[in-house]
Amino acid sequence: MVVHEKFRHSQPVDKALSAYFRRNKQFGSRDRRFISNTVFGYYRWYGWLSRLSGSKVSLGLLLGYLLDGNQIDERARYWADSLDLCRDWLDQNDWQNIQSLESKASAVSAVIGPIQISDLNPGFVHEWSTERLTAFQSRPSVWVRIEKSNPQSFLSFLNSKNISYRFHSANAKTLEILSTLNMNESIDFKKGMVEIQDISSQAVGLICNPKPGDVWWDACSGSGGKALHLSALMGTTGLVYASEVNENMFRELKRRIGKNSCWSNIQPFRWEGLKRPVFNRKIDGVLIDAPCSCSGTWRRNPELRWRITKDQINDYAQIQLKLLQLCADSVCEGGTLVYATCSLFSEENEGIIDKFLSLKKGFNLETIVNPFTQESSDKGLTIAPPQTDGNGMYIARLRKEGYASL
Repeated sequence: MVVHEKFRHSQPVDKALSAYFRRNKQFGSRDRRFISNTVFGYYRWYGWLSRLSGSKVSLGLLLGYLLDGNQIDERARYWADSLDLCRDWLDQNDWQNIQSLESKASAVSAVIGPIQISDLNPGFVHEWSTERLTAFQSRPSVWVRIEKSNPQSFLSFLNSKNISYRFHSANAKTLEILSTLNMNESIDFKKGMVEIQDISSQAVGLICNPKPGDVWWDACSGSGGKALHLSALMGTTGLVYASEVNENMFRELKRRIGKNSCWSNIQPFRWEGLKRPVFNRKIDGVLIDAPCSCSGTWRRNPELRWRITKDQINDYAQIQLKLLQLCADSVCEGGTLVYATCSLFSEENEGIIDKFLSLKKGFNLETIVNPFTQESSDKGLTIAPPQTDGNGMYIARLRKEGYASL
């Protein structure tokens, strides 16, 4: 299988799928959805299914599709027939209504032999609770951020496509999409009036809490989602410096900024992360969304769970601490320093903050409140499924000692 070869060589599965579909244009939208659901289901349950190799991989793919709760249609029935499974086997197991991990483990054990729920944890991970594991075995919702004051045209688009959605009760600009949707069909999305951004990622910008006219540096900007959010929160006033090391990410950052003229207060630049940039403006706040293991995104990118190693996490921790120390020097007196990762490993989160505070004097950790749940923490905030139907995230906000000029 082409996609699995990419996985074995540590290449992103979603990009491998996209390339596969570009080469095989005979697949319609229903076929692409079926294949995508199958592949992502397989890697979501890979801890159980990895024992199926060679000619048995096809059985593993079918089980992944079923364990993810996908529709049992004629293609699934034909697939089961081709594997010499009893035609009634699909209905007898009632795959679409199996909810608990215990029941799913029992159903899979009957087919491939004994398995344990704990097999869904990589070997180096401290054992997660069944509640958290259950959350990570499901697909999260798609979240969008409404940039325009009147979202009616985008809502009309959703209604025309019979797409279910709901606004978050705590934020009128945060919208949860509950059905499959091709956002590229939306004019508002193409114009940058609506942005795809996970709810936990939106929490980062809200916790930064930039003020109109502020100057912020988004040090690890990626494709720019948080830089756009900072700009929007400042009413597109002030200035956001957005730096990125990866060439492809930087290209996407510039493309997103170019979709809407209101992002003219964002200044992108390439930065290798080795020497502190020289700015000609006082920096009121710095956001470091540090490179990390991405363990909080395993629901969206399930194959990452089976790639990361303990050594890699330790390597990330060294990079994270160096970035935090380097970027902290750019914050003005009384200014804000926000550190975030999409990781759920303490070595990349609380551990980094503790080391930073022991090495860097003049910064104090602040109590922060989750803007969507009102949960507060004075040691940095961990947002994790099942408390959120989004990615896992860690956020810490620090204040530099001194006087903040008005």
